[in-house]
Amino acid sequence: MKKSQHTSKGVSQSRQLEISNNMRQSFNNDVAAFTAFDPELNADYSEQLGLQITAVEAIPADYMLLGQQMQKTQKVITFSNAAIAAVRTIRYYVEKAFPDEDLHLYEFGYPELNKVINTQSKLILFLKNFVVTLNKYKAELILKGLSQTTIDEITHLTTDVETANIQQEQAKKARYVATGNRVKAYDELWKLIAAIAKAGKIIFENDPIKQREYILDVSPKKKTVKVAEAEVNAAIFQGTVTDAETDEVIEDAMVEILGTTISTTTDEDGEFYTDEVVPGTYTIKITAVGYKDFQQSGIELTSDNEDQEFSFSLAKMVVEGV
Repeated sequence: MKKSQHTSKGVSQSRQLEISNNMRQSFNNDVAAFTAFDPELNADYSEQLGLQITAVEAIPADYMLLGQQMQKTQKVITFSNAAIAAVRTIRYYVEKAFPDEDLHLYEFGYPELNKVINTQSKLILFLKNFVVTLNKYKAELILKGLSQTTIDEITHLTTDVETANIQQEQAKKARYVATGNRVKAYDELWKLIAAIAKAGKIIFENDPIKQREYILDVSPKKKTVKVAEAEVNAAIFQGTVTDAETDEVIEDAMVEILGTTISTTTDEDGEFYTDEVVPGTYTIKITAVGYKDFQQSGIELTSDNEDQEFSFSLAKMVVEGV
């Protein structure tokens, strides 16, 4: 299972930043000793280190970008479900206007609807073609009671679904790019402090207390959460979401831990991950375009559960009568 953030040298990015700030402070206090040992380790080097720390801090945190991506994903799900409902309603008027001609149902695409609702790109193309056909037979359908409001609604929803999908893809791409930039920035930062640590180990070999300030403590620190005023190790919630019928992974599914503010989305491999959960027993809700909403209770998450993974399967949404 992929973790929520890249780690370098086995150290999380947040831990690298903490180590870097502490080591820079020590380096500034001892810069004369470092420069005497290696002229390149001088005040300018400290300035370079400070600039790299600033560059790292300027990159948006992954949770911020994930939050933006999830907002777009929720819009895609909401607009898609509303559009599917409108298409289903309009079928009544198509059958009323053309009671003896099944060819019109094919022209509107109804036999294909259940085949496309699970794929955003296919659904968008379906909706665009549907609106074209709807306008073609607009007069006949209005005569049979279809309102202009409903026609306008499906037209706007088609645009809304496409726009939300574009924004979702842009958010995913922005997160991907930021992740790459973040990894590169942290790796550069690590190289700078590693050089200080290597020199400091030699400079202060006869001063164990001072030397300790330049030892890279790469032991990972577990995330903690507060429970009843006490700090406990956080639980991890990770796993995969798949199609119950085909076992194919589902991308962009919204995974929520009900009763908390924690939620995440699945990636292109259908995987999700979050590591800031208060240990406990929860109900999980999962939603995705073209699938029935899923809930499962009794999901127990404990501290130190790095090896615990969940697998959830979603049933396809079936539009009755098409």
